[in-house]
Amino acid sequence: MICLKKGNVKIKFSYEDKSPNFEVNMHINLSRFGTQLAAAQYALDSQVMLDMIPYMPKQTGTFINVTQEMSAAMAGTGTVVAAAPPMGRFLYEGEIMVDEKTGSPWARKAARKIKASEYSAWEGKSTKLDYNKSENPNAQSHWFEAAKKKHAEAWIEMVKEEGGGG
Repeated sequence: MICLKKGNVKIKFSYEDKSPNFEVNMHINLSRFGTQLAAAQYALDSQVMLDMIPYMPKQTGTFINVTQEMSAAMAGTGTVVAAAPPMGRFLYEGEIMVDEKTGSPWARKAARKIKASEYSAWEGKSTKLDYNKSENPNAQSHWFEAAKKKHAEAWIEMVKEEGGGG
């Protein structure tokens, strides 16, 4: 019988044969694993954000700073903010976004925006963003995927080490 209770595992083992019955009770405290896993999650979230920065578009640095601040506020939750609003989705997708009803990049207040390539009036026109690479030579869309491609193995090793399974 195995029971999980507030970070402890209780194992009860009974053996019955022709010999007298005996029982062994063990209490194993697993609370340190929760602490280690929380530390590993915090480290991973923070490292993912840092590793995305070289691939993020940069003009003044404001977009990256706001994204970092939002992500830092959530570090340890398993959520990393890859692109802070209001321009985040547009920059992350790397494509012009337009009002879904008018097709204009200047959207109405509270309008839903879609990729320009999904709007018929933009058919055949270039809708991809051309990132200025003078401030950040590796700037590209989908920077999380770029960071993951380069750093995934290091992230796994870091989590193993932080989580105690190194």
